[in-house]
Amino acid sequence: MKLDRPGVPLFLQFKRSHCMVRRTAKEHQTVVASGGTLNVPYYRFPITEALTSDQHELLLELDDGSNLVFYAAPRFHRRNEINQAWSRADVARRSLFVAPWTIGPLDDAQHHVAFDGTNTWLCSEPRALEVLTSRGLQDRLNGFLKEHDQPLGERLPSLVADMREAERRGREKAQLRRSSRTPQAASLSDREDVSVVETSDRRFIFEDEPVAASAPEPAPPVSREPIPLDGEAATLRHAADIAAQVFETQMVIVQPK
Repeated sequence: MKLDRPGVPLFLQFKRSHCMVRRTAKEHQTVVASGGTLNVPYYRFPITEALTSDQHELLLELDDGSNLVFYAAPRFHRRNEINQAWSRADVARRSLFVAPWTIGPLDDAQHHVAFDGTNTWLCSEPRALEVLTSRGLQDRLNGFLKEHDQPLGERLPSLVADMREAERRGREKAQLRRSSRTPQAASLSDREDVSVVETSDRRFIFEDEPVAASAPEPAPPVSREPIPLDGEAATLRHAADIAAQVFETQMVIVQPK
């Protein structure tokens, strides 16, 4: 990476695709009932519910037109497929890229992005989505590089400030959303000792029983202390840390050849 050359930050949140093989799968039935097309088998990945996390709200604020932000999901799910794609440097070509702004604000319900080889839908209420292939993403990156010719090192302070401002806006909107929830939804999010069962008619049953304790997390691997940095390099690391810890994304800097 050259700090004295232009560079575009690309923020990717990697999603795990689940392969759905039956026509009774919820997204297939919902899309077909609305008059749309979703071929079986298809893939889907969840958008973290607003009831659980501010994640999508934060990504929406980061995806304000000045950054490139995408959910990235594979069009494969078997081990031999990922090994083959990796060995052929073909992972990006066999993946899907969805910008948060195309999804828009969401409520507290569950939402999935469902896609086959041609069609992509936001569900539960089906809505067709505009998505990018790896070629489309490359074109967007090339366009951004032409528009943003400022050396990366000079842009870094404003990048960090913009990321913090996006976090502030996202937290603020999420707080407003929480304050406007119905008493039932607010009670659900606040009570950690209440298990919830969702019935077939979409009503919630509350069971006042403590949630069973899960197995303890394994100890994290021992890592080396980071190499001390200063100046522009330290600012770049700080931006990458914000991307990972606040927005749960990997920040990739793309530069012209």
